[in-house]
Amino acid sequence: MSGLEQLIHLNISQNNINSLTQNLGCLKNLRQLDIADNNLSEIPEKIGKIKTLFKLDLSRNQLKALPNELAEIRALSELYLHGNEKLNLPVEILGSAEGEEGPLYEERNSTPQSILDYYFRALANSQPLNEAKLILVGFGAAGKTSLVNRLIYESFDPKSAKTEGIQITPWEMCLNDSEDIKLHVWDFGGQEIMHSTHQFFLTERSLYVLVLNGRQGHEDADAEYWLELIQSFGGDSPVLVVLNKIKEHPFDVNRGALQQKFPNIREFIATDCETGQGIDLLRAAIERETDALEHLRDPFPASWVAIKNRLSEMADNYISFEQYRAICQTDGEADYGAQDSLAVHLHSLGIALNYKDDPRLRDTHVLNPHWVTNGIYTLLNAYELADTKGELEAACLARNLDVHNYPAERHGFLLELMRKFELCFRFQDDEHRYLIPDLLDKQQPPAAAEFDPADCLNFRYEYPILPEGLLPRFIVRTHVLIEHQLRWRTGVILTFEGNRALVKADPQDRCVSISVDGLGASRRRLLAVIRSDFERIHRSFKFTPKELVPVPGHPSVTVDYKELLVREEHRQTSFDVFTGEGLISLNVRDLLNGVDLEGTRHPTVAMDRHSQALRLFYSYSHKDETLRDELETHLKLLQRQGLIQPWHDRRILPGDDWANDIDDNLNRADIILLLVSSDFIASDYCYDLEMTRAMERHAAGEARVIPIILRPTDWKNTPFSKLQSLPKNAEAVTQWSDRDAAWLNVETGIKRVAELLKGDKRL
Repeated sequence: MSGLEQLIHLNISQNNINSLTQNLGCLKNLRQLDIADNNLSEIPEKIGKIKTLFKLDLSRNQLKALPNELAEIRALSELYLHGNEKLNLPVEILGSAEGEEGPLYEERNSTPQSILDYYFRALANSQPLNEAKLILVGFGAAGKTSLVNRLIYESFDPKSAKTEGIQITPWEMCLNDSEDIKLHVWDFGGQEIMHSTHQFFLTERSLYVLVLNGRQGHEDADAEYWLELIQSFGGDSPVLVVLNKIKEHPFDVNRGALQQKFPNIREFIATDCETGQGIDLLRAAIERETDALEHLRDPFPASWVAIKNRLSEMADNYISFEQYRAICQTDGEADYGAQDSLAVHLHSLGIALNYKDDPRLRDTHVLNPHWVTNGIYTLLNAYELADTKGELEAACLARNLDVHNYPAERHGFLLELMRKFELCFRFQDDEHRYLIPDLLDKQQPPAAAEFDPADCLNFRYEYPILPEGLLPRFIVRTHVLIEHQLRWRTGVILTFEGNRALVKADPQDRCVSISVDGLGASRRRLLAVIRSDFERIHRSFKFTPKELVPVPGHPSVTVDYKELLVREEHRQTSFDVFTGEGLISLNVRDLLNGVDLEGTRHPTVAMDRHSQALRLFYSYSHKDETLRDELETHLKLLQRQGLIQPWHDRRILPGDDWANDIDDNLNRADIILLLVSSDFIASDYCYDLEMTRAMERHAAGEARVIPIILRPTDWKNTPFSKLQSLPKNAEAVTQWSDRDAAWLNVETGIKRVAELLKGDKRL
């Protein structure tokens, strides 16, 4: 390592390296070390001498153990150990891989200290977890609840009520005549309105039981629907397919074809709860597949087991996060990072839900997950919301929820959780009114007929299955662009910079079509915003929808977007397609440029650059949330180009208990936006804490601070008054006669800074 003492960044990934020299410790100034995708079985102890190291990527090696010296590197802020199975580190502890997003587009941050703390604790004093999640899915009246009662209690009630939402039942079993195992059985209600919310509880590393019946005569289509959903959200989890009520309605499915398409199917079992047919076979299959679950026996620190058991035995539906920390302290876990890691682990198992990374939700530690699901599903099924077509007043919660289980002080938590799940959004003109797009009217408005595809810029997505809630989620994400409330359950009309777009879902054709009307050059920007939001939603699916480019002048003729990319890569300039009337010649470059902005040839470009994108942090008052949403819409274009990686959807609430905890995202940001208004300046958290920390990092050259003047206010004597602000001439956004022009000016200014910073990083 002689002569390399000043090296600050070393990337030796993907080199089939089997070992590293102890001389690695001589690189005293090294800050980033990437050794991913090699064949390392161990790491030299002398790595602990690199005190400046803040990022270490050891992903996808063959590591058997970690040296104690790793814990001595205090500067280490990013540690990636994914893909080293012999370390027995659960994904809940590892957090997100580099560039990876967790559910709902949030990075699941795990600190190196919490990862190493768990690892060394588990080595020193641990026991197998021996708990797992069993999830039953299927349409209504398939008999899922009766199956649960037969399997666990050996009982049958022909008059059992249908499941509203999700029912969670503990099932204790003994495997191999020696191991006590607990399954957390999640019985999902089959009503259609529920399906769009089920996806937030369908987790990987679970055992799935798909329950079908032959009453309706479309059991093969039902099986494909649910198997696609399981594959999308459950990953490689094993699946048992149950043909239920076989005595009442004898039926079968195309087993070979289904198993070929969905290799995670382990077995097909015919059952009847009334007679008990097949129940023993199903129970044996569940025990067999549970025994084979990869992470069933993950090591669990002894203190964590005590905390988990205590929380499981509590009768409370929820406790504060401070109470949770106190319980951890009492039962031997004093480290805050370890407490947070345990909270993530319990959340994944469904034992106790907590959204600790969301300031709006972190205060409530839910001990009974059914409390959450029952509250949300009660609202979704409220009669008054059917009459109002999904318009929800905050007062509606008091009228429909049991006051004892859902006191008024917890109503805000449920509403914010629904917003997090993209089930609803708040009206811009009234913070006490919300809209649930899943409950919108089904009727398409006459304005949709104004779009002639032949005159529009068009794009299309085709899905193996159209997930319930896809369009409602899209409506939530784009609600600031909706024109004159032109939205319905399967479609919406958006406006942006003088252009209009019709976005419609067709459940029968399993597709979403987009038609953008307006000026040729600028309508691509609106299409880019729309595609950005769909791409974000698609990342929560395991399948990839097909992207199709309709041929200009022939909207019924489409070309696969990926095919165009391959043709361009192979330098094909043109090709012929058959339109039904004859052949026409198409130009590859023209078709691609018609639907892509410069620098965004394909969404994977932005994804591939995710780790190089600049981290952008919003500091703003919650009273400016609508303006922040408008700004974020414009910045989606920079995000799609791989320039920025915004910290997503935060609302600052002055005076909250967490206000003294400087946000890790602020400390890691490359660009910090101060969204300036009188409320921002009056906010103790925004002004005194975040702004102060931002200016410290700006002065140290660690980040670039950009004030964005939202509303008129006196900010001339603030610490950031000497910084270059946006929009131009520091004219507040709300004072521009053309709001789109104001945001475009802000977007352009941020883009200049981002490109300059990225250029500096390359040097």
